[in-house]
Amino acid sequence: MALDPPPLLDDHERMRAVSHPARWRVLQELWDGHTLTSTDAAKLVGLTPSAMSYHLRRLAALGLVEQASSDDGRARPWRASTDGLSMTGQPDATLGGMMMQNFAADIGRTLATPPPSEGDPRPWPANFTHRRVRMSRAEAKALHARICALLEEVEAAGQARFERGEEADGEGLPVYRYDTFWASGAAAEDAPGEPRS
Repeated sequence: MALDPPPLLDDHERMRAVSHPARWRVLQELWDGHTLTSTDAAKLVGLTPSAMSYHLRRLAALGLVEQASSDDGRARPWRASTDGLSMTGQPDATLGGMMMQNFAADIGRTLATPPPSEGDPRPWPANFTHRRVRMSRAEAKALHARICALLEEVEAAGQARFERGEEADGEGLPVYRYDTFWASGAAAEDAPGEPRS
């Protein structure tokens, strides 16, 4: 079943809700294709099940998670209702710092994953690219749109192969995570009242 495209969250309050470290960590697990009960999610982030139930309901209200079916009818697992999200808008300094801490924690977990051993067909855990590109605001928006369109095209092809039970290159279909963050370098350089060297 193909997932709906990520919701566009441009509301500051929604951005704040998603930036909560416990919610963000649980979202990462759910976006990886796992299902979690409130108890499972609570253990993952060190909260009580009742507190985690509140957070999951909040994520459900944002359209990011939903209840999954249960074999025994007693457990109430949750699953992702999207395969990611896209946020626009400019967070304030506090909110921006919280979001960057979440991203840094994600990167730290990835870097702590050992590389695959010889003969292991799994991909290397991560690839990192940092580039500085001179372009106009319109060109930056167009580039972001092209990247998103390409990701949707690749995801659709991978999802179709998965649904047909096919493997890619005889090695299965690993799931990659792709995060993008882009911002104008001029924002810091041209900050009012800041000297430029």
